[in-house]
Amino acid sequence: LFAAGFLFDVDGVLLRGGSVIPAAQRALRKLLDRNDRFLFPVVFVTNAGSCQRHHKAQQLSHLFNVQITTEQVLLSHSPLQLLKTFHDKCVLLSGQGPVMEIANTLGFQKVVSMEQLAEHHPLLDMVDHNRRPKLPVMIILFGEPIRWETNLQLLMDVLLTNGSPGHKYDTELSTQLPVLACNTDLMWMAEAPSPR
Repeated sequence: LFAAGFLFDVDGVLLRGGSVIPAAQRALRKLLDRNDRFLFPVVFVTNAGSCQRHHKAQQLSHLFNVQITTEQVLLSHSPLQLLKTFHDKCVLLSGQGPVMEIANTLGFQKVVSMEQLAEHHPLLDMVDHNRRPKLPVMIILFGEPIRWETNLQLLMDVLLTNGSPGHKYDTELSTQLPVLACNTDLMWMAEAPSPR
C-alpha cells in the first residue's frame, strides 16, 4: 500500500500547448524506477474534452517517453460516467472531436449532436442560413403518395401560406402557387375487377 501518490495537472503544468515543459520532464523522471515504471500512483488530469482517454494516454506516453495507461488519465468529461441516471436518456452533445464516441464510451446510449438537432430544426440555426429549407414556388404532384394524410396536410399548409408553411395562413391570398399534377387519375383498375 502506498503512503503517497501524485495528481498532475497537464495543461500549463506539464505541457504548454503541445510542448513538454522541460522542468516537468525532469520532475516526472524522478518518479520512475530504473525500469521506467512509476514508483508511486500517478494520475494525469486535463481540461481536454475532445478526445478519448486512451488517446490522451498515448499522447502523454509519447511526449514523456514513459508508459501511461488509460486508467491514469482523467479528462474533463471523465466524471460523467458516474451520471448513470442519464445514461439511458436522450442527451444533446456539443463540442469538438468524436463527441458521439466519447459519450458512448462514458455510457450514454441516446445521444444527439448539434448537427443532428440543426438538421431536424433548420429554422433554429440563426447563423447558417444555408441550412434553411428553400421555400417552394410551385407544387408538382407526381402521383399518389403513400401517406395521404401527411401529404394532404402539408400541401394545404404550403398552399394556404403561399409557400411559407412556417407562417400563419393567409386568408386573402392574391395569388396561389402553381400546382402541376402529372397523373390526375383518381380511379384505376389495376387487378381489381371494378374501377376504383
